[in-house]
Amino acid sequence: MKTIGLVGGMTPESTKVYYDLLIRGARQPGGNPLRNPVILIYSLDLAELVEIQRGGDRRRLVEYLADLLERLRLAGAEVGALTANTPHAYLDELRAETSLPLVSIVSATRDAAGARGLERALLLGTRTTMEAAMYPREFADSGIDIVLPGDEDREFLDETIYGELALGTVRPEVRQRLLDICARHMEKDRIDSVILGCTELPLVVSSDDLSIAVLDTTTIHVDAILAAAT
Repeated sequence: MKTIGLVGGMTPESTKVYYDLLIRGARQPGGNPLRNPVILIYSLDLAELVEIQRGGDRRRLVEYLADLLERLRLAGAEVGALTANTPHAYLDELRAETSLPLVSIVSATRDAAGARGLERALLLGTRTTMEAAMYPREFADSGIDIVLPGDEDREFLDETIYGELALGTVRPEVRQRLLDICARHMEKDRIDSVILGCTELPLVVSSDDLSIAVLDTTTIHVDAILAAAT
């Protein structure tokens, strides 16, 4: 298996999930239970990344992330991944700045949705993720419509992700509001699926909570990373 390089820390909570899922996903039934994939993790300073992002200097942000990817490549990584949805808004530019092959969480989720025959998905995530063109553009290639929450709900999601979920805090009222958002769009927009487009959201909502398909982008991404590394 190829050496996997992860840009982590976006957040530490989700990075731990990536590590655990990669280890468990790589173990084959009947195989050596001690055999693990080789994983390099560069855990960045999330406060620094958020400051750059909110400053609006796109070029500086791309250079910052590309530098980390190159450090992973020089350390021996052969397959790379960003452990969050939001920085995938810059994926095309990052691919131009590094020779480390990158596995896209958006493309992997699109393929998973297409394989299940889904047609209309509600996207939940940070404001950057929800308002970027990456999900609508890629999902349109598979004939899948993307539905976005209203502005008030987008603000709630963004504040909750950065202010609570990134710190490992999950309040019952937050979980209930997320479920209410989903229920509202199930009735209003006839969605057949929900994209958990933030790697912290599976800490709050799971497929057991809804009667429609729930696309856990973290799990989907891990499967794609392992496939690329095999």
